[in-house]
Parts: sequence; C-alpha cells; structure tokens
Amino acid sequence: MRTVSKAILLAIMTASLAGIPLLAATPHPATAPLGVVLQADHAIVGTDVIATGATVYAGDTLETNESGTLRARLGGPQVYLRSNTAAQVQSLENGFSATLKHGTVVISSEASNTFELLADGAAIRPAGAQPVVAQVTLVNANELLLTSTRGALLVSMGEEVRTVEPGRSYRMEVESEASAPGPQGGGGPLHTARNHFLLLVMIGAGAGTGIGIWRAMASPTAPGF
Repeated sequence: MRTVSKAILLAIMTASLAGIPLLAATPHPATAPLGVVLQADHAIVGTDVIATGATVYAGDTLETNESGTLRARLGGPQVYLRSNTAAQVQSLENGFSATLKHGTVVISSEASNTFELLADGAAIRPAGAQPVVAQVTLVNANELLLTSTRGALLVSMGEEVRTVEPGRSYRMEVESEASAPGPQGGGGPLHTARNHFLLLVMIGAGAGTGIGIWRAMASPTAPGF
C-alpha cells in the first residue's frame, strides 16, 4: 500500500513541476487586460502580429507599418493608429495613457472616460468631462501637430498649460531656454534651462483633418472590452 501511495504522490509532484515552465511562459501572467483590438491590418504588438479581437495589456507597444492601421478600445476610449505609428499603452483610471513614439494617433473618448497622451515631453488630455475626438502627429522631437474636432484639449509641459480649442488645428513647437549666466565673480553658468512650448494655429487645416478623424472613428465597432 505504501509503495502505491508513494507512486501516486511522485506522479502528482512530477505533473506539478512539469507545469511550472508552461505557467512561466504564459504572456502577461500578472497584467490585467487593458482593452481589445477592434480592427487590425499590418499591425503588431511587440514582435507578434496582432489580429481583430486580440487582447491588449498594460505595457504593450502597439505598432503599424507603412501600410498598416490599428484600432482598439482601451478601458473605454478608442485609439486609432495610422500607418507607420507606434505607441506604448498603460492603464489609467477610466481610460488609458499612451506614449507616442512616432506617427499619428486618433483618440475618441466619451464623458465617462478619459485618456492621457504623452509626446515630446508634453501631456495631452481632455479639458473636462466631455466627449473628445482628437488627432496627434509626432513630427519630430520638437514638433507636434494637434487637432480636436470634438471637445477641448489641455496641453501641459511642466507648469505650462494651454488649451486646444475644438474645430482647430495647432502646431506645437518645443523650445529649450538658454542657460542663464553664472553669478558675477566667476563660477560656471547657472543651469536654469527648461523646455517650454508654443501653440501656433494652423489656418485652414482643421476641416480636412477633421474629416479624416471622423472617418477613422465612424466605422462599426466590435463589442467593448
């Protein structure tokens, strides 16, 4: 009887140990789902090709190639990546946060949810509890293009805060202040440099961009996550 019991115990322990590598290899074992992919074409998450219905997790980097697009619902709001775009997403209460690495994103949120987009050192979010549809393009390390066709946006960098009015397009230029001279009598320069930004209205750019944003978000959606 003891021999049989030992054999059964050994079999159970062997099966348990054999399952450990499989559990360790499971993707995102400790990360809660953030959202779901609604549409995908030539898109990847990390190094994996992604398809409609795939789960998005906090920390994932969503990316499209030169002919790709991707649309996902992330905690309520929707995000649409145009071609040649990459953004890393994180969880945010009632929404999501995303760091735009390159390219163009379109974001749509309702009054019950929110988002924060980080790009070129600036943080972009809804100005209040109202629906927002906006597009952001990272041109380079010192320039963004911003358009809101629904709802106002707040753009902040450090203590500076500006408002992007709905129905208008802006070019944001990031500048670095020169270091102030050091105190009289020698010593090195007094390093007080910091980045600040300018918002320049793009006359006549809002209407065309707005049509593109509306088309990007108006197609039928898959069930919410």
